[in-house]
Amino acid sequence: MGYARVCLIILGAVIAGTTIQNGEFFARGYFSHLLPMLLVCSAAFTVLRPERPIRLALVFWQLAAAIILSAGLELAFSMYKRMPFDENGVITLLSVCQLLVIAFISFAVWKLRNGPGPIRWKDKSLIWLIMGVGFVFLALDEKVLIHEGLDRSFHKLAHMKETGWTSRLDDLLVGVYGIIGLVTLWFYSKEMLRFRRCILLLGAGFAALFMSVSADASSSRPDFFNWLVGEQGAPLVREIAEVVEEGCKVLAEALFLTGFASALADVRKGIRDK
Repeated sequence: MGYARVCLIILGAVIAGTTIQNGEFFARGYFSHLLPMLLVCSAAFTVLRPERPIRLALVFWQLAAAIILSAGLELAFSMYKRMPFDENGVITLLSVCQLLVIAFISFAVWKLRNGPGPIRWKDKSLIWLIMGVGFVFLALDEKVLIHEGLDRSFHKLAHMKETGWTSRLDDLLVGVYGIIGLVTLWFYSKEMLRFRRCILLLGAGFAALFMSVSADASSSRPDFFNWLVGEQGAPLVREIAEVVEEGCKVLAEALFLTGFASALADVRKGIRDK
């Protein structure tokens, strides 16, 4: 129970800090963005509390409700700086929280699989610690836009002007994150194959992730849709692609989170059955 409480405190601090940082925009919706964040916290508590079985359907539908509510509130109350689903809006905060919860669950699985004592560096269960650290980085990246900073730094250091291809480097970096994740999972496949439900949900999550990356890369500049549908129809199609990008991103995270929750449930069951 102590670990779950610490995780919820960290989530609360992130939500409070972001609310203060972007209070001008969240105030337009009377701070109703806190409702979907409460659903994420509830899903986290459902997974991390050790004394009750994890209800995966409840976890996923809480996250699905949080996604729908976040998008609806952001659009209904214009809680964004320049355009819907802009950076540091409700969807971004939802994404950061989901990524953090995934990291918390991964650390919990690793703690149970590693057992008491020092870290077993050569054990295949180390994958859970690696993924926990990785998702903390992804949450930080989502909050402070590390990949976009790398994109700008590349153009600055190379003394290059953005082109249709190089302007998509930040989008491709997100895809590289996904590829690194897949390679890591393959390297530790012996450990991961213990968790069949987790593998299925992760597969669905990666499919949604690469749909998000594709939509992001195609909509980052108008040139692709100008070529595809013409200049008259391009703005509408580009807006749809941006919605698809954000929607698939948070859906992928919800699937990852549910998958990791299933792994934690399996580990706990295995311990109880001994």
